[in-house]
Amino acid sequence: MKRIWSTVGVVAAGALVLAGCSGGESADAPSETADSTDAKVVNVLAYDSLELSDELLARFEEETGFTAEVTQLPSGGELVNQLVLTKDNPLGDMVFGVDNITAYRAIQADVFSSERPEVDETLLDQGIPEAPGLVPFDQGDVCVNIDHEWFENNDREEPQTFDDLTQPENKDLLVAMNPTSSSPGMAFLVATISNFGDDWEQYWRDLKDNGVKITKGWSDAFNVDYSAGEGEGERPLMVSYSSSPAYSVNDEGTASSTGALLDTCFHQIEYMGVLNGAANVDGAKAFMEFMLEVPQQEEISAANYMHPINPDAQAPEALINFGPMADRPHQMDPQTIEEKQQEWLTTWSEIMGQ
Repeated sequence: MKRIWSTVGVVAAGALVLAGCSGGESADAPSETADSTDAKVVNVLAYDSLELSDELLARFEEETGFTAEVTQLPSGGELVNQLVLTKDNPLGDMVFGVDNITAYRAIQADVFSSERPEVDETLLDQGIPEAPGLVPFDQGDVCVNIDHEWFENNDREEPQTFDDLTQPENKDLLVAMNPTSSSPGMAFLVATISNFGDDWEQYWRDLKDNGVKITKGWSDAFNVDYSAGEGEGERPLMVSYSSSPAYSVNDEGTASSTGALLDTCFHQIEYMGVLNGAANVDGAKAFMEFMLEVPQQEEISAANYMHPINPDAQAPEALINFGPMADRPHQMDPQTIEEKQQEWLTTWSEIMGQ
């Protein structure tokens, strides 16, 4: 289970590869000499840590006759940056993996087409903010995660709330992500603004004074700083997902060594959509429809530790038992986020010296 932030160099390399494959043609003006095989290829842009197995892609080809070629670009804000920058010459036919915070910047820039497959309205009727042209495919909560084992071994009381994170006993224990480059980082910032209102700036000053560490992205924190992560770091509190504790369940499936502070959660929806100027709209729509079917919904849920959007699909047992979504997560009108986020990011950067 991973949520990886990559450098802009990866984006540039991906763009060069795609440009080479297309022979320099604009995505909205495909070559007239393209053969029938090219017409059956749908180019899917996904964030770097999204796992789409070879078996899943083979099923898609068998069921639809289209072949999906997946190009992985950086996650969150960096992915949307690239969508906006290349909107007049898109890098693919569709995107798979923008969320309800970052997607609105791309919507305002007219990145997405209104084309989408016929979708069962029950898939949209789940309190999901309206996103014209986009279709949700999974959901989850961004929350502070806690390493129960670390607190037990150090005989320390566990924090529960936002305010607890600023207390002296939790100094130098939290690692969070830069909201200018990280989707969960931005979600956590919005959660604090939702919780504290006009006092959010002081809250971040208090976090800074209490030693919060800021990384570029999720993988930096998980692979280096988090005590329950790959690097077995020194910080037992990390901004992640409410589903992440399902990753650290014991072999018997009876307990997890980590948990989520559900009072700190922001509800996140991930979307897919056709790009304006797509060369293969029909293939993109076929891929979107395919990814809403139960088998694919369950595979994505298991691979990415997010909850399925299709109510007929089942999340893995470990996710149901140890990675539930919050009953009352923090939420905010996406239009407000879109209008205010640059102001918030500028203020946050000034406070944190980033």
